[in-house]
Amino acid sequence: MAEGPNAQHPRLASIRSPSGKPDDAVMQWARVLGDKLERSARERGPEHAGEVLQWLESLNDVDPVAALAVTDRLDRLLSQLDASGLGRWILTGLRLHPGEPEHQRRYFRLEEPLSIEALHGEAGALDLAASIPSLALLLQGLSSTAMRVQPRHQTQLNGVALRPVLTPSHLLLPDDYTFLDGSDRYRLFQAAVAHAVAHLRYSPRSQPTTTLKPMSVAIVSAIEDARVERLIVGDYPGVRNWFVPSLERAIRYELSFAALVSRMNFALMNPVYEDDNHWVNKARRLFEQQAGDLSDYAAFRRLASILANDLGQMRVRFHPQDVVSAPYRDDNSFLWDHGEPKTPQPEQDLHVQGRAFEFQPRRATESNEAPEGPQPEVEVGRASYPEWDHRMSRARPDWCTVIEKLPAWQGRPAGAAPAPSSLQTLAALTRSRRLSRVRRLRRQWEGDDIDLNAAIEVMVDQRMDLSPDPRLFMRPGREERVSSLLVLLDLSESTNDCLAGSMQSILDIEKKAALLLAQSALHGQDRVAIHGFSSNTRAEVNYYRLLDAATPLDARAVGRVRSVSGRYSTRMGAALRHATAHMAHEPGDHRSILLVTDGAPSDVDVFEADYLIEDARVAVLDARRLGIQAYCVVLDPKADAYAHRIFGWRNYRIVDDPRLLPVHLSELYARLSAS
Repeated sequence: MAEGPNAQHPRLASIRSPSGKPDDAVMQWARVLGDKLERSARERGPEHAGEVLQWLESLNDVDPVAALAVTDRLDRLLSQLDASGLGRWILTGLRLHPGEPEHQRRYFRLEEPLSIEALHGEAGALDLAASIPSLALLLQGLSSTAMRVQPRHQTQLNGVALRPVLTPSHLLLPDDYTFLDGSDRYRLFQAAVAHAVAHLRYSPRSQPTTTLKPMSVAIVSAIEDARVERLIVGDYPGVRNWFVPSLERAIRYELSFAALVSRMNFALMNPVYEDDNHWVNKARRLFEQQAGDLSDYAAFRRLASILANDLGQMRVRFHPQDVVSAPYRDDNSFLWDHGEPKTPQPEQDLHVQGRAFEFQPRRATESNEAPEGPQPEVEVGRASYPEWDHRMSRARPDWCTVIEKLPAWQGRPAGAAPAPSSLQTLAALTRSRRLSRVRRLRRQWEGDDIDLNAAIEVMVDQRMDLSPDPRLFMRPGREERVSSLLVLLDLSESTNDCLAGSMQSILDIEKKAALLLAQSALHGQDRVAIHGFSSNTRAEVNYYRLLDAATPLDARAVGRVRSVSGRYSTRMGAALRHATAHMAHEPGDHRSILLVTDGAPSDVDVFEADYLIEDARVAVLDARRLGIQAYCVVLDPKADAYAHRIFGWRNYRIVDDPRLLPVHLSELYARLSAS
């Protein structure tokens, strides 16, 4: 080769070894990969080689060992697959064994029968790009309207499988259907088109969800999917064969919410299917009783409410991330309208629009003493923020409303101050880890070098006949840097869960750790604030300023921290943007946000897990552009799948034992303030 692999493919330099460190083996591997990609570029073009490299980079971010295995077998794989087929084969391996790296590596080493089967399946599978022209004709023919078909691109290997998205003018089809979704890829595309047409022809669109709980929304959506499919099958009987195979593959024989709905979906389309679950059989019986008049949307809406109420009585847990439909069914965003954010009040103590802030000082009438008796929750101000929609690759302006509040609390809380022994231990640990760095101190009276900036100012002052500052020198010395840290607490409903064998909740641990950290920082010059958040749809992201930086940690502040309760959901991106707006006005050499959470971002008006994860990731990137670092401590042993996507590999820490949270916070505080 005339050039090395890194010259031909400079992104190869970013691929790391399994240990995360460059070594001779990984450099040799990079050269081998470069040779293979050059051969691919000569045979199929540079675009093909670039797409292959992009898939390998993404797999390397997930598991470097798996990326090595695929590279070793790349010639064999590319002899049967194109670049998009290779990507789908990689996605199949990750989805086949989620959270099981050893099984995934055997798959990528072609040591599993399913790996070979998936390879042959993807080799003969039809690509979405080649199918779009005929699918567009099918869509326009069935709907009798000018509709466009466009692809949805999967950008995260470990992301949730994409679903179609229907709008009045477009149908977005996923490009990540794999061997797991069925062998006949074109039949799956046809089913997605027919299902979309059924909604366009028979479904009311943009129905309000204000009176519905999330589980009810999911059940109404599933019943509506079945109703419109029955209607279009009545018009075009042949499309039943497009729906049934996919519905059958989606069945899960469990007692979870997603499994029960998957069995109901198949039962409502296949009259000969028999199920042993009472709820599934009741759903079929009620549906068939009403099937004589499929045009009565209100009747099926009432039917769905009965089924949702039964699931509630059965104590079936619902998670917004549950995927309850076959892969050809859309995400039902076409059916619902979750409402617009409330109009901000004209008179506010905090005036906010986007990222423009005018912070108001504490009122002179406020006392540092905690008042006696119950104190009501007080709204302080509102802010509107954008939200990133990864499906459209753009931000929705003024999409979320953040409402700042002071929490309700009951007078002087008992035991407001943390235990002295705990505080002393944490403060000692923080000071022991946080050492001032040796720096070049500028503008000194004497030293071993000239401060060029000061010397230039002296020359300017002399030319202007001004008295110059005689401090012209630099010398080495120690100077403690001042840092600003905002501890952002997740106050969602799930933080009320108690630890095993204890009456203490996760939220209690969060509060205690935050108060200990704030008190330990009182001995230095750093500024530490404690805020919290929860959300109830995009129209109500509650944000609590529990302790502001440079304000006394008095009984009033401690009472606010200890009294705030956990409720609602976790719309992380909006809270991070509001915290960033606060930190943008903070002084200090280092400004950081330390988020403490017990799980992935979620909210009741969002049914795709990737949506809020990607929004939070963009919020973190926006903060970094302003010089504010965002870190996360997550109390979820399985958080790797989403935490590294949001915060990056080095900027989060998983805490398996919540009782050790104070120690982990102090270590991160020492790292952030001394870096």
